[in-house]
Amino acid sequence: MKKEQSDVFLLTKPPFSPRSELCLKLAARSGKARIYLAGDGVYHLLTGIEEQPEFKIYACKEDLEARAVRAGDKVTVPDDFYLDFIEDIMEHCRHEYAF
Repeated sequence: MKKEQSDVFLLTKPPFSPRSELCLKLAARSGKARIYLAGDGVYHLLTGIEEQPEFKIYACKEDLEARAVRAGDKVTVPDDFYLDFIEDIMEHCRHEYAF
Protein backbone atom coordinates (compact mmCIF):
# COMPACT_ATOMS: atom_id res chain seq x y z
CA MET A 1 0.00 0.00 0.00
CA LYS A 2 1.42 3.36 -1.04
CA LYS A 3 1.74 6.02 1.65
CA GLU A 4 0.17 9.39 1.06
CA GLN A 5 2.52 12.30 0.34
CA SER A 6 3.19 14.40 3.43
CA ASP A 7 5.56 16.95 4.87
CA VAL A 8 8.32 15.36 6.96
CA PHE A 9 9.84 17.14 9.95
CA LEU A 10 12.91 16.08 11.92
CA LEU A 11 12.69 17.73 15.35
CA THR A 12 15.75 17.47 17.59
CA LYS A 13 15.20 20.59 19.70
CA PRO A 14 13.53 20.48 23.15
CA PRO A 15 10.08 21.95 23.83
CA PHE A 16 9.76 25.72 24.13
CA SER A 17 12.86 26.44 22.07
CA PRO A 18 12.24 28.99 19.29
CA ARG A 19 13.17 26.39 16.66
CA SER A 20 10.70 23.87 18.11
CA GLU A 21 7.94 26.44 18.13
CA LEU A 22 8.64 27.31 14.49
CA CYS A 23 8.67 23.61 13.55
CA LEU A 24 5.32 22.96 15.20
CA LYS A 25 3.74 26.01 13.59
CA LEU A 26 4.87 24.85 10.14
CA ALA A 27 3.72 21.31 10.88
CA ALA A 28 0.28 22.55 11.96
CA ARG A 29 -0.08 24.51 8.71
CA SER A 30 1.00 21.51 6.67
CA GLY A 31 -2.16 19.50 7.23
CA LYS A 32 -0.24 16.26 6.66
CA ALA A 33 2.78 16.36 8.92
CA ARG A 34 4.93 13.43 9.90
CA ILE A 35 7.17 14.48 12.79
CA TYR A 36 10.26 12.44 13.62
CA LEU A 37 11.50 13.12 17.16
CA ALA A 38 15.18 12.51 17.85
CA GLY A 39 17.67 13.73 20.44
CA ASP A 40 16.08 16.23 22.82
CA GLY A 41 13.07 16.33 20.50
CA VAL A 42 11.68 13.25 22.28
CA TYR A 43 10.90 15.52 25.25
CA HIS A 44 7.95 16.79 23.20
CA LEU A 45 6.21 13.57 24.17
CA LEU A 46 5.99 15.02 27.68
CA THR A 47 3.98 17.97 26.31
CA GLY A 48 1.26 15.89 24.63
CA ILE A 49 2.36 16.43 21.02
CA GLU A 50 0.94 13.05 20.05
CA GLU A 51 -2.57 14.31 20.82
CA GLN A 52 -2.45 16.71 17.86
CA PRO A 53 -4.70 15.07 15.23
CA GLU A 54 -2.85 16.63 12.30
CA PHE A 55 0.47 15.06 13.30
CA LYS A 56 1.76 11.52 12.82
CA ILE A 57 4.57 11.12 15.37
CA TYR A 58 7.65 8.88 15.21
CA ALA A 59 10.28 8.67 17.96
CA CYS A 60 13.80 7.29 18.12
CA LYS A 61 13.92 4.31 20.48
CA GLU A 62 17.50 4.93 21.58
CA ASP A 63 16.79 8.58 22.41
CA LEU A 64 13.65 7.64 24.33
CA GLU A 65 15.63 5.14 26.41
CA ALA A 66 18.54 7.55 27.00
CA ARG A 67 16.16 10.20 28.34
CA ALA A 68 13.78 7.82 30.18
CA VAL A 69 10.80 9.05 28.14
CA ARG A 70 7.97 6.69 27.27
CA ALA A 71 6.10 6.75 23.99
CA GLY A 72 2.33 6.38 24.12
CA ASP A 73 0.13 4.27 21.88
CA LYS A 74 -0.20 7.01 19.27
CA VAL A 75 3.56 7.21 18.71
CA THR A 76 5.39 4.95 16.28
CA VAL A 77 8.79 3.77 17.52
CA PRO A 78 10.52 2.12 14.54
CA ASP A 79 13.20 -0.52 15.03
CA ASP A 80 15.48 1.45 12.70
CA PHE A 81 14.43 5.08 13.14
CA TYR A 82 16.86 6.64 10.68
CA LEU A 83 16.22 4.07 7.95
CA ASP A 84 12.47 4.70 8.20
CA PHE A 85 13.06 8.46 8.25
CA ILE A 86 15.21 8.39 5.09
CA GLU A 87 12.80 6.05 3.28
CA ASP A 88 9.91 8.35 4.17
CA ILE A 89 11.77 11.35 2.77
CA MET A 90 12.84 9.54 -0.39
CA GLU A 91 9.51 7.90 -1.19
CA HIS A 92 6.60 9.74 0.44
CA CYS A 93 7.65 13.32 1.07
CA ARG A 94 6.32 16.60 -0.38
CA HIS A 95 8.70 18.76 1.69
CA GLU A 96 11.24 18.04 4.40
CA TYR A 97 12.31 20.23 7.30
CA ALA A 98 14.93 19.81 9.99
CA PHE A 99 14.92 21.63 13.32
